[in-house]
Amino acid sequence: MMRIVEICMNPERNTLQVKATSTRRLVGDAALAWSQGLKVEVGGAGTLATAGVVLPWLLADRLGLTAGLAQVVARAGFFPLRHRGRALVDAACALAAGATCLADVEAMTAREELFGPGGGASGSTMLRALEEPAERLGGDGLPGRRLARVTAAARVRAWEAIVARHGQLPAVRVAGQDLARPATEPGGSPRPVLVIRLDATLIEAASPQAQAAGTYKGGFGFPPLTGWCSNIGDAPAVMQRPGNAGSFTAADHLAVLKATFAQVPAGWRTDVLVSIDGAGASHEVIEYLTALNTAPEHGRRGRPVEYSIGRPVDDRTMTGIEQLRNRDWSAALHANGDPDPAARVAELTGLLRRGPGGDRPATWPPDMRVLARRTPRPLGKPAKLGEHPDWEYGAFATNTAHGQIQFLDARHRTQAHVEDRMKQFKACGARNLPSIDYGRNAAWLQLAALATTLTAWLRHCAHDGELTSASTKTLRFRILSAPARLIIHARRRILKIPPGWAWASDLATAWDRLQALHPA
Repeated sequence: MMRIVEICMNPERNTLQVKATSTRRLVGDAALAWSQGLKVEVGGAGTLATAGVVLPWLLADRLGLTAGLAQVVARAGFFPLRHRGRALVDAACALAAGATCLADVEAMTAREELFGPGGGASGSTMLRALEEPAERLGGDGLPGRRLARVTAAARVRAWEAIVARHGQLPAVRVAGQDLARPATEPGGSPRPVLVIRLDATLIEAASPQAQAAGTYKGGFGFPPLTGWCSNIGDAPAVMQRPGNAGSFTAADHLAVLKATFAQVPAGWRTDVLVSIDGAGASHEVIEYLTALNTAPEHGRRGRPVEYSIGRPVDDRTMTGIEQLRNRDWSAALHANGDPDPAARVAELTGLLRRGPGGDRPATWPPDMRVLARRTPRPLGKPAKLGEHPDWEYGAFATNTAHGQIQFLDARHRTQAHVEDRMKQFKACGARNLPSIDYGRNAAWLQLAALATTLTAWLRHCAHDGELTSASTKTLRFRILSAPARLIIHARRRILKIPPGWAWASDLATAWDRLQALHPA
């Protein structure tokens, strides 16, 4: 305990006197002294938390998403108090900033400094707003024609902005090099191959939610099927499915494939690689992609559409693997392109088509190749009945006619990168569904996909350095959660980012770049 005293002059006696004024407890540890003299009270008008969310807000406005969504969900004779396009975009941006439910969305948009008295839409208003895009979804859970046109138009503008800034779309890295085609003109730059990946994920659900059921992965909930563009990291298509939907449902894969292709700008549909895990190994999917591949018939004028699809290691595949000699296996490659002496790859196409059993894949397209991969079985992992005691095997099919099998194997294993996209998707609100109504939940997934897409576009359109590849969590804590103070100067509103915020200049630069985009 420390006593604070005051020394003063006594004018009557012309002497000094000591007067105790207060006592204050000393903090023993200096690290705990930060709260000394600190007071918390209501005030500081104009102060904003998570001020960086203005970046995806502005990007959505510039790309025409806000106005376009309002037109799609508009109903004759109904004039909502809240602008529906604004409400839906606000919800998507709140999901990007970390909201996980309708209450979080309401809390993040309750900013009277930006939205006026009352702030943004309430939770009950957002719940009603979800019904409107839900009515614009097809029976398969994918966006209807009008809604798909709005997102496709925004994607065209976003990709044009990315190309204008960087000169080209980002290329997917395979074995330490860019997956791109050589330049067709002298002095030109290589053109990246557009990589589309399909995969399903599991969203756990409460039992009262409509159409929730036990999934093929063993959980209880929903297994939505998603389509991704690996070059950008955005989600062109997301399909909500009932919980009992199968993993090998070819009709669902075809629907998502078609919806994804429809979202890709026309100029980038000319050289595409489609990558799917073993769930896509069906006649319908491979034959559909084979029909899209017009390069063999028309040469340079054709459209190359290649695929790399996982293949179950069934009895037919194992028969071919057992016929391989030890020297038929070649060393595989690491992700950086260095040899991986532990893993081996080999081609099975000749053995399956011209082996002792005859042309077993006769019903498959003639340009389909089958490649196998083996890795040593980890110590302590027992082999199941019928499995090799020393090796673990995998296989995939592709229609790529040229290239070393080691490179094709490394290219197929980049399918695992889609798991990173799923993490971003889950981090943007797709971990939990907010309603017991199936349609509202399907609309919520579309907003989560929009949030993931907006953050992906934001990285490439407005940021530099490591922020262009930052995860949603990193972007959230460095940019979107920045504090600011809103002031008015010369009839203009200005967001003042504290100079002590390490990424203040990144946020200000990103705002200027987005402001420079031509409004839709």
